[in-house]
Amino acid sequence: MADGMFCSPVILARLEVFFADEDGDGLVAYLDGLSHRDFRMAGEIMSTRIMPHVSDRTFWYMFLFLFRYRSRAFLGTLLKSVPLRRNVREFTLRCDAYLPLAVFLNNEATEVDRTKFITFMVGVCGEDLDELTFLFSGLHIDSPHERMNYLLRDCGMASYYMLFQCMRQLEHERELLVRCCSFLMKKGDAFSFNLASVVRVYFDLTAVKGTFSLRLMPYQLSSLEASFEGFVKVMRSIS
Repeated sequence: MADGMFCSPVILARLEVFFADEDGDGLVAYLDGLSHRDFRMAGEIMSTRIMPHVSDRTFWYMFLFLFRYRSRAFLGTLLKSVPLRRNVREFTLRCDAYLPLAVFLNNEATEVDRTKFITFMVGVCGEDLDELTFLFSGLHIDSPHERMNYLLRDCGMASYYMLFQCMRQLEHERELLVRCCSFLMKKGDAFSFNLASVVRVYFDLTAVKGTFSLRLMPYQLSSLEASFEGFVKVMRSIS
């Protein structure tokens, strides 16, 4: 447990019952009666011991219940459970149980909470183009400018493919593309630098300064445009 806390079997057992019954009201009443230390322990138990293992229906139902009840207290705990869940079972947003949360994010959540959720989930979905597309579509993130704000923060292959497609939509905004390249180069990892190099060549951005030795053949430029698989192939061919 975090901060040296042990896992209380009593708290674990009580929480398991609330999740098994999908009893959100009972859960929050129980949590509100805990001491500060036990409340923190309960959050850790939920995120690491319970939520990674429950059904999709229970996961998303309880996620939404706690999010709506007190996002400031629970959103970090809820998000922490997502990558742990991916380690033990299949995880996808593309299920009916997730849809009520998407509705809440679109209609009721604060902009801060909505941004935090989207930013985190882009990091989770960044290697899966279908998941990333579903995330953006379901939350009405449709403009290339808005998508770029999220995609630039991630380093996943699908995120960078979608970023490249956004750049193609905005190819007339050359100053924006130059700033994006500079941002990618400053991230410091080889993959981001390679993408900046590709973008510089593809859009002929001579204003992007740096040491570049990349040469792309015409067929490689076509592959970048044609499909996600083609983009991945070109990116992986760059040493």
